[in-house]
Parts: sequence; structure tokens; C-alpha cells
Amino acid sequence: MDKIYSAIVRLNSLQFKYRTIISFFIVLIFMISSDVIFHHFFSSIADYFSNEVGIDLTNPETIALDFAPEIWGGVLAMVLGTLIIVIAIAAESSPKLMDLFVKDWLSLLYVWFLIIASLHAVLIMFYVEPLGRVSSSVLNTYIYLFIGSIFTLPYIFYILLYSKTSNVVSTISSIIQSFIYNMEKPMIHAAMNDSTDVVEEYQKEIMGSLDQLDDLLAFTSFKETQTDIIREISSVIQLYITEKPKFNDELFKLTATIQANATFRTYTDLQYQEMTEEKMFYEIKVFRLLGNAYVKMIENDRFDIASLIPAELVDIGKTCLQSKNDSILDNVNIRFNTLFRMAMKHAYKNNEPRNLYNLAFHYSNMIQEYIKADRIDMTKYCYDKFKFYANDIYKNALKNPSLYFIVDTLTFELRKCQVLIHEKGWSNGDQLDLLKMILQLDKPPGFSKEEVDKGILGGNNGTRRIQIGLALFYLSIKKQDFATAIAEDYLDDLAYFDEKTFKANTNTQCFLLSIFGPTFWEDTDRGNLNIYFAPEKDQIDPFKELLFGLMDKRLEALQRDVKFLSLEVDKLMQKRQRQDGYLNDNDKERMEDLQRKIAARDSNEEEENETKIWEVNHDLLYSLLCIAFFADQEIDESEKSVIFESYKMFFPSLTNEIFTKDFGIATNRFINLKDENKRQQQFDESLSLIRDSESFNNKNLSRLINCYVDIANADDFIHENEVLLIQKAIEIWDLNISVNKPVSGDKLQIKD
Repeated sequence: MDKIYSAIVRLNSLQFKYRTIISFFIVLIFMISSDVIFHHFFSSIADYFSNEVGIDLTNPETIALDFAPEIWGGVLAMVLGTLIIVIAIAAESSPKLMDLFVKDWLSLLYVWFLIIASLHAVLIMFYVEPLGRVSSSVLNTYIYLFIGSIFTLPYIFYILLYSKTSNVVSTISSIIQSFIYNMEKPMIHAAMNDSTDVVEEYQKEIMGSLDQLDDLLAFTSFKETQTDIIREISSVIQLYITEKPKFNDELFKLTATIQANATFRTYTDLQYQEMTEEKMFYEIKVFRLLGNAYVKMIENDRFDIASLIPAELVDIGKTCLQSKNDSILDNVNIRFNTLFRMAMKHAYKNNEPRNLYNLAFHYSNMIQEYIKADRIDMTKYCYDKFKFYANDIYKNALKNPSLYFIVDTLTFELRKCQVLIHEKGWSNGDQLDLLKMILQLDKPPGFSKEEVDKGILGGNNGTRRIQIGLALFYLSIKKQDFATAIAEDYLDDLAYFDEKTFKANTNTQCFLLSIFGPTFWEDTDRGNLNIYFAPEKDQIDPFKELLFGLMDKRLEALQRDVKFLSLEVDKLMQKRQRQDGYLNDNDKERMEDLQRKIAARDSNEEEENETKIWEVNHDLLYSLLCIAFFADQEIDESEKSVIFESYKMFFPSLTNEIFTKDFGIATNRFINLKDENKRQQQFDESLSLIRDSESFNNKNLSRLINCYVDIANADDFIHENEVLLIQKAIEIWDLNISVNKPVSGDKLQIKD
């Protein structure tokens, strides 16, 4: 049966290919048959007309039969002339019109009818007497001619409508859809099992028709037509995805037809293999086509048409969710990411963020569909990509300040998603993980203290404003932990500003939130929506109370850490000196960032520290610093805590303020020494002074060795120099213990 079905399918394919010739023979057979039948019944017809009407149809002299050829010539000239003109003009905007016309049954049958009927009229005009076929003359003149003439105007209107580009698009789409439905039929399944040619035929037709739509999209300049094409492509792929489970797996085989298609000519063998295994050749082609169309639209400033493409991607994504096809969903995400990259490049080059503004809206709609479907994995994936692109945009916004607003937009879109996630009742753990991603959309504040003092808010202030609005939402629904997380992140800005400046900025942000309404006073692509509006204004004061309550603790930590930052600056300066004044871009950016943080905590502290007497407690702190930093030129966050706790072990009444001052004295000594030999010499001297101090007996010295070991173990990496420094201390203090560098992965331990 497979072979029989295969033969039938091939025959059907032949009629599609050779429709022009087949239609000719259909009309020819029809006209010959009708002539024969009419001649057979002509006597009865003639008697009826003679008796009832009084007209003798058998006598050519009693009826006019000689005018038909001239009329036929006029009709044929009008129809063919109209066809040539209409098709020629329409082909300028629809280059594939001729391909469709020669496969249109109605046009082919009607035109062949006119041509063959005209030839029939000429034939009987010259041969009516010798043939004795008066019946043929009557048939042609009073039946064929009537039919041909009466349908002339309707056919001309049909051609005019048929040649309209929107109808061409609809026709091509209908052809693709018919092929999709055909591929579900058992006969086609059987034919594909029997013959690869049938498989290739269907692959060629569905991809070729899609290429026709692509050509039309590139060729036409009318917005209406471009919109129709994009929507038809979307409808086709959605239908394809829905019906795909009913197709024969043979359809997805890698064939010469797929390899020869322009979309896949750059694919490697591995890519071909993956595409075949995932059965994705048609979806990939559609996504590539839409991606290329998006690039063309934004380059031609067709922002509204460009925005339609991601909108249709959302509909495609919804269809994938309904079909539970994660492979296609992954490609939908990839396409959104690709569009984002293209839009970013265009925005950077032309300082035109509008495409990003619209694209963020549609990408967010896709995320919301994932949320509605409880797809936590897809949601987290998209959040991560929002974070990635936001950080890239923020980095480039220094040259194009208008791009700062896009970061605000991305934050706003994710804020909507967070509200929806809350309404869907996701776990607090998942919600908090996603919130943390939102809090990573901004970078260090892009504004100065002077600007804040003047009331100028730039940089990431819009992002912060939206984040504060989200905190207000969480406070309104009694999710204190979430609001606290936002407040803690906001306090990161304290690293760059003093307390007064930070409070001024916060108060300004909260004031703006208190006066903003849901609408903006100007129009945008989204109407007059105000993305900074927060309806929970009654939670502003509770948020400020929460924020400022956390601020004191953060300020203490920052004041303590400023000396650690100075050590990092010193390390970079030493590196620059070794490299003849050169630092790479990352190191330069890092140094500038550190210097900004240090400047924010700048005071007369250094002058005070210089006048303070160096005491044994400073020797102790200096030794701790050397173990943490001097050994590997790095201080981990965990090491900072161990240094503080170790110092407090010997001075129980220690406060943050005292530690900050003492550590500042030790750090300044370390930095001012500059030379490694001098720093090592000071380390040795400090160890000797500690040994000679009355406060340190062998027990305390052993405890201090344990502190050194804790610092070395804090960052999970034991540096050889750390071991050497500890061994040096044991030697100077003459302790009956030892330490040796452990094997990789083990902790450093003291041996008696």
C-alpha cells in the first residue's frame, strides 16, 4: 500500500507542477465533448426553437453566425491585455504573483476557455459548410460567446483583487497551511515511508512558500502588507507547531533539500545533527526569517512594524507552552535574546532606544506567560538575561545617557512580573531568588555628590525608584524580608556617598514617588504610562524607617572596610609601577571604583592616625594584616571577619570605632612602607615586640598562631606564603608547634 500511496502522491504532485498543461487539456476535452453532445441533441433543440420561437437554427442564412470570431478577438484581447498590464504592474510590489497566477485553477481554466473558444470560432467559420456542423456555430456563437463575455468583467475584477499584495500573502499562507494539513493524512505518511522524494517535495514546498513570504516582506514598502506578512508567518508556524505531533518523523530527516536551502548553508555537521534530532528545521527557518526582518525594520526606522515581530513571538511562545514543546521554547528565548542584541547595537550606534523600550515590553509579556504556566525554570532564565542586558546597557549609557531609561524599563517590566508571581503564590524562596536578580540590574550610581546637592538625579536613580516602589508593594502585603532585601541593596550606594548625600538622594526619591501619578504628562509608544508610579504611597514612611534603621550598621562596616580598600588600591598601584605605568581597562575601572568608595569615607582620620603612638596592639593588628594580605595580595570577605574577631579575642572591649582607628594605623604603616622587604622587616619586628610584651605569654602566642591559621583557612585556599609567615612567627616565638602546607583541598592545621 505504501507504494500505491506514494504513486498517488507523486501524481498529485505532478498536477501541481504541470497545472498549466493539465488545465489546457481539461478545457480542450470539455469543449470537444460539449460540441459532440450539443451536435447529438441539436435536432431536438432546433425543432423546439422552430416550433416554439419560430427560428430555424438549421439554416445559417436565418441566423447571424459570422460575427463571433470578431467578438471573440475583442474579448480575448481585453482579457489578455488586462492580465498583462495588471500582472506586470502588480509584480513590482508582489514579485511572486506570476508564480501564483500560473497555478490558479480559475484563471487557467477561464483563459484557456477563451483561447480555445476563439480558435473554435475561427475553425467553424471556414469549415461550417464542408463539415455540416451548424450546431457547432450555434454552440460557439450563442453559448460559448455568451459565457465568455458575461464572465469577462467579473474575471477582470477577480484578477485585480487577486493581484493585491495582501491577497497574494493570504494565498501563499493558504498554500502552506494546506500542505501542513495534508501531512497529517495517512496516505502522506505512507508515501513518506516509501519514498524520500515525497519527503523532499513537502520540505521544498513548505520552505519555498515561506521564502516567497520573505521575499515579499523585503520587497514591499507598505506597512499594511508588511504587517499582514508577519502575522501570516506567525499563524503558519503556530499551526505547524500545533499539528507537528501528527507528522511522519520522516519529514524531519536531513535531506539535500534542507541542506541546499539558503537558511542552512552555513550550518556545520553538528548543527545539522542537532536540528535533525530536535526536528526543528522549519521552526529555525521561521525564527531566522523573523530575526532578519526585525533587523531590516529597525534599520529603516519602522519601529512599529519591528515591534510586531516580538509580539508575534509571544504568541508563538504561548502555542509552544500549550503544546509542551520545550525545544521550540528554547529557540523562542534565543530569538528574543538575539533581537535584544540587535536592538542594542542599533541603539548604541544611533542613540535610539525606542526599539529596546518596545522589545522589553514584549519580552516581559513572554515572561508573564511563563509565570502563568508556572514555568519557574524559564522565568529564571529570562530574568538572568534581563540582568545581563541591563548591565551591558548601563555600561554603554555613559556615552548615550538616553539609554539609562531602558534599564528603568527593564526593571519596571520585572516589577510587573514579581507582582504576578506573588499572585500566583510561588514559594518565598523562588520569589526571593528572582528579586535578587532584579536588584542586580543596576550598577554603581552614575551621579556625583555635587549633582545630588544640586537636585540632579541621574545614573541609576530611575532604577532605584522602581525598586523602592517594589519595596513599597512588599511592605503593603506584609513581606518584610523582601522589602529588607531591597533596602539592603539600596544601601550599597552608601559605599559611594557620605551619609548626608545618601539621605538627600533617598528623600528626593521618596518625594518623587509620593507625587507621581499613574500617567505621564507626555505621550510615548505605550501611551502616557508612568513606569515610576507606585500605588502603595502609604508605605513610603515605613520604608524610610526601615532603610535608615539599617543604615547605621552599614556605615560602621563601610568605615571599617575603607582601609581594606586602601590595600587593594596599593596593590594596583604596585602593579602599575611594575608595568611601567600601565594598567588594563579592568584594573583601571577597579581602581577608580575603589578611589570613589574611599573618597566617600574621606575625613581627617589619616592625620589623626599619623599622630597616634604605635603600640603593641598595632603590632598585633599588623601581623594579622600581613597573614591576610601580604601573603597573597588578596583579602577575602571571610578574612576580614576573622581579623576583627581575632583582634577582639585579645581586646574584649573592642568597638567598631576603636578597631577602625587601630586598623587604619596598621594599614597606613603597611602602605607607607611600599617595599616588600621593609614590610617583611616590620612583620618580624612586630612579632618580636609581641613576644616581648608582658601581655603575651606562650598561651596567648599559641592562641595568636591559631588566629593566623584561621585567617589562612578563611578563603579556602592556603597560599604558600601564608604558611611561611606563620612558620616565621613560630620560629621567633620559639613555640613547640609546627605547620606545614596541606595537600590541595585540606585545611591548614597546627601540629604539636
